[in-house]
Amino acid sequence: MFLSDTSVKRPVVATIITLALVLFGVLGYQRLGIDLFPQVDFPFVTVTTTLFGAAPEVMDTDVTDPIEEQVNTIEGVKHITSASGYGFSQVVVEFELYRDIDSAVQDVRAKVDLARRKLPTDIDPPIIDKFDINAIPILWLSMKGDLPLQRMGMIADEVLRPQLESIQGVGTINLEGYAKREIRVWLDGKKLEARRLTSNDIAKAFLTKNVELPGGIIESVDREFTVRNLGELRSIEEFNNLIILYQNGAPIRLKDVGWTEDGTEPVRSIARFNRVPAIGLSIIPRSGANVVEVARTVKSKLVEMNKTLPRGVEVSVSFDSSFFIEEAISDVGYDVFLGGILAAGVMFFFLLSVRSTVITALAIPASLIASFGIMHFMGFTRNYMTMLALSMMVGVVIDDAIIVLENIYRHMEEGQDPMTAAKKGASEIAFAATAATFSIAAVFIPVAFMEGIIGRFFYQFGVTVSASVIASLVIALILIPMLCSRFLKVEEKRSKLTRFFERGYERLEGRYRKALAFCLNHRWLVGVATTLIFIGSVAILINLKSEFVPKSDESRFLIHLETPTGSTLQYTDDKMRKVEELALNLSEVKNIFSTIGVGARKEVNKGVLLIALKDRGERKRTQHEVMAGLREEVRGVPGCKVYIEDFEPVAVGGRRGAPLQFDIKGPDVKELEAIADQIMAEMMRRPGFVDVGSDLELMKPEVRVFIDRNKASDAGVDVREISSAVRQMIGGQEVSKFKDMDRAKRYDVRVRLIKDQRMSPEDISHISIRTPRGGLIKLAQVIRVEEGIGPNLINRKDRQRSATIYAETAGGKTLGEAIEEMEDLAKKMIPSGYSHSFFGQAEAFKESFRYLIDALIQAIIIIYMVLAIQFNSFLHPLTVMLALPLSTAGAFGALYLTGDTISIMSMIGMITLTALVVKNSILLVDYTNTLREKGMDRNSAVLQAAPVRLRPILMTAVTTILGVLPVALGYSAGGEVRAGMGRAIFGGMFASTLLTLFVVPVVYTLMDDIRLMVRRGLGMERGGGIST
Repeated sequence: MFLSDTSVKRPVVATIITLALVLFGVLGYQRLGIDLFPQVDFPFVTVTTTLFGAAPEVMDTDVTDPIEEQVNTIEGVKHITSASGYGFSQVVVEFELYRDIDSAVQDVRAKVDLARRKLPTDIDPPIIDKFDINAIPILWLSMKGDLPLQRMGMIADEVLRPQLESIQGVGTINLEGYAKREIRVWLDGKKLEARRLTSNDIAKAFLTKNVELPGGIIESVDREFTVRNLGELRSIEEFNNLIILYQNGAPIRLKDVGWTEDGTEPVRSIARFNRVPAIGLSIIPRSGANVVEVARTVKSKLVEMNKTLPRGVEVSVSFDSSFFIEEAISDVGYDVFLGGILAAGVMFFFLLSVRSTVITALAIPASLIASFGIMHFMGFTRNYMTMLALSMMVGVVIDDAIIVLENIYRHMEEGQDPMTAAKKGASEIAFAATAATFSIAAVFIPVAFMEGIIGRFFYQFGVTVSASVIASLVIALILIPMLCSRFLKVEEKRSKLTRFFERGYERLEGRYRKALAFCLNHRWLVGVATTLIFIGSVAILINLKSEFVPKSDESRFLIHLETPTGSTLQYTDDKMRKVEELALNLSEVKNIFSTIGVGARKEVNKGVLLIALKDRGERKRTQHEVMAGLREEVRGVPGCKVYIEDFEPVAVGGRRGAPLQFDIKGPDVKELEAIADQIMAEMMRRPGFVDVGSDLELMKPEVRVFIDRNKASDAGVDVREISSAVRQMIGGQEVSKFKDMDRAKRYDVRVRLIKDQRMSPEDISHISIRTPRGGLIKLAQVIRVEEGIGPNLINRKDRQRSATIYAETAGGKTLGEAIEEMEDLAKKMIPSGYSHSFFGQAEAFKESFRYLIDALIQAIIIIYMVLAIQFNSFLHPLTVMLALPLSTAGAFGALYLTGDTISIMSMIGMITLTALVVKNSILLVDYTNTLREKGMDRNSAVLQAAPVRLRPILMTAVTTILGVLPVALGYSAGGEVRAGMGRAIFGGMFASTLLTLFVVPVVYTLMDDIRLMVRRGLGMERGGGIST
């Protein structure tokens, strides 16, 4: 072959090419980022619209529905989900993965512009933006100290945040437990009434008397002056002395009807670190950033920042997600290293030569390092999937080197000189090695281009596998022949240990030849045994459970706390403190960080606890045992719901991280609630469902203000004036800005009624408004106030009102079993006119297995095509591919014995297995054909080829098996996730190797008989080759 011949003749060329590949890989490795999983751009677009004070029903019908109607017509829309609450509407449009996110944003913007014709005229302009479901905090920082929380919050907002945002890779920084500074103007309703004033009079005074407008420019002969009208209020004293208006020639000042406070916006967020009040800062990296490097830089920056903070104030890391990423990637790298050591050890055991072992072992680092260059060229990162691909290939990339060296060594033992043996041995095996390598690479073509989220997720895995095996082939055909021609020697004087093992190999080959001869003489027996083994593997498969991604011990988990809708911040905080106490009392817990009122909506009835556990070696219980124990304890906290869940292993969408998300859709919200309640009650009665809840929020206490339009018209006031007065006095309204010259910042000025005059719904009736004649009337004259219950949030899914049921699985129940049970409940409990679907992980689970099965079928077809080309035969590929069903017995058996499940990881392991197991069959069938072409009869060729190929087959099989052993053991960080993949390959390779050595030769003879029968039936001459 050209490559091997050239490398032997021109060793410098071979060395330079190899060094170039390694250098390319080293440079690529240095530039690779680190991430937990591949960055996948999910095409999500959000449309957020606000209309102050509008009820959820109004937002749903008047805002959300018209927007959904328009965006639903855009090409490539997969799902539309929406939430309508008090004063806001958010529509999330999920596109199919083939849509470009930037063009999708433009399409949504165009459709929203059309929808605005039907929207209320007083809405704020809709905000249209990309939505990154991977945008989750990588770090949570806590600021604690002796200063008041408000003071520390200002430092965090105005000092720390800008410095952190300047760090490369940092995207968004959110503050929790902090209420922004605000100038509060407190109005006394009784004093306003006594002075015949309204809140609107105060608002107008600020509008006209707290302004700074440019005065233009004065130009003299040689100078130019800027004119500034300094009309803004500069201090709290100036605010209090602000003249509202004059009555009977006397000024009425703000201090006559209220007072001004340099305070904060309403407190709707609380944060604590280990039960100590704190200001929380969540660091969200930019999309595509090297999250580990971002975390390192932020932590390094904290050291400098703490030196500049006031005495007694400190910022520390309270929760660090990057630690698990670093640990997981590092441990996969360790699996690669350990697998390489084991593979090299196997080679020495078989070759019994230091020279031979070193020559072949060089293929491992050379191939893997070269792969890093391809990874960098493709824009990949060092993440869980790319590193896992390399760890799977540790024992594979050496295969080509083994079979090339073994064949060269055999020729040298036959008396050929090293140069001739290197050329002839490499050329003889090159075609088989190339076919086997491209079979592996070709298998991952359908994996790399699978549809759906999982297709994007495994794209980097497939490309990395292909790159590593192709690199190994190049190394095997260029470097190995050159090194063999210069350094490989046949030992004339062998040690006693070498002679002992050589005699052992000879005895093994002899016994194998006898056993194979028996199988060839009793082919029916082999057929029966093979059939029974295959039936047994199907039986095992039926009993295997299925899930999306195996749960792993990440030493961290989440607790969601939810009090009844309408609960106050203080009530929720009381429940949160009790849960915090229970969590911190656990010996396994290292830190907790708790927040209430997280996110833009600042819902005070919802809180989140981030639990960091001690390292696995420092605790006796696993993460999920800790979660199960805590789940029992928090049931004793009354007046709230507590959900305990893992961090989502793979971001696949959905409204929460729970693996089971079950949507019910239909026209009537009340009926949806009844259906959801029935299904949840049944789920709670069944074992294995825990933390069952829904997203329905239909019981929000509300005060309804009914305006008597006739009376309002008679009084000369309109609905807007009445609504504005209620908004100003009850909710508070921003009326101006205050400029702090020392900080060079502007803060909101908000007017509001004092607290003790807005404690009950009746207080609304006491608010006064001005009539066109200048008089005042009480709102009681034109309104009626009632208390009631209404929805806090209305959800839609795919244009229908929806209710989503969430649940965790426990007690050994897998996601696959949970989905089957939910399908059964849906048939029994969901009436006509209502439908259901799955969301989040459950939806991805159903889609992924369909795509993976399609990929497996396509991989088998591709392997057949490659083999048909190699053997120039339609029958011999079937012989080689018999290893595939034989491998399933070992793969399924290994999963069953270790208690594993069929997951996306074990399925990828099965697809990888289809490529690996045929390599041994190729070696056997290819050499048998070579001997027959030299004139040897069929049975003699089989009986000679199989023993000759026994040693390389065992070597490649055992190196592959031991190469994946560290992964199969699953002992390191995140090892539970990848263990199923390693175990499937381990068991499949073990079973297929043993069976292939006997079954494939037998089937080869059967296929040859069929070929001869076909030729005789067609009247063709016998002989003339072996291809059909």
